[in-house]
Amino acid sequence: MVAIVTIAPSAKLDTRSLGLKVVSKMGNMMEGGDHDDSPAWDGDSLDTNEFIITLRLRAPNLDITEVKASITQAAVGETIPIRVLLENNGNTHATDIEIILCEYPDAGDADTENEIKKNGCEEDRIVMRQVIGALLAPDASEESKSIELYLLYPVSAGSHGVYVVVDPLNEIVETSERDNVQAVSTPLESENPFLDVAGEVVGKTALPFAVILLTFALLGVVYLVGKGRRDDVNNRLAEQSSLISVLGSDEN
Repeated sequence: MVAIVTIAPSAKLDTRSLGLKVVSKMGNMMEGGDHDDSPAWDGDSLDTNEFIITLRLRAPNLDITEVKASITQAAVGETIPIRVLLENNGNTHATDIEIILCEYPDAGDADTENEIKKNGCEEDRIVMRQVIGALLAPDASEESKSIELYLLYPVSAGSHGVYVVVDPLNEIVETSERDNVQAVSTPLESENPFLDVAGEVVGKTALPFAVILLTFALLGVVYLVGKGRRDDVNNRLAEQSSLISVLGSDEN
């Protein structure tokens, strides 16, 4: 016989007792049926057709409680420290916790945040990764256990929204996955967003343009060298023709 116990995702994380019982079609001892089937479960009243098992529901629950950038502007290529307060309010520890920074056009956008929660952060938008070794579970006197960490956002040209994501691949089984994303409330920018973006565009187009100019210059050099050689050959042919004409006149 196999007993299947279904545990709802919303079940409270604690230790509880669960009773398994096989009943007779004839009823229990109070109904004139099974003489070893009493209503009570404790002590001597625990019958041979009853069995008590203990369920220990254990899972961490990671929650980003605070995200704050100390500054909002820096030069392109520099970094902006972002303070993150991460807590575990589950009843067991979590290990190898990955935390990432994602860069999007808008800051604090609810649709973007919901999209990240639903489908994760796109790979090309991830600008920083960090792994935390472990976050312990709170003891009996605590509601949660928290750690403070700083993530370094690499500044790129323009103005961007930055989102902090914990356990982006959902590798840690938690009581809730809905509190693993939080946005930096204000946009993070380079020192001159418009000029920096314009300079980046010019930089990307300047190199191909320079290559084109260099190619034309090389073609010009090849043309001039070839033209010079052709002129030299033509001059020699003209000299030889003149010499032949002079020799022919002398023989006559």
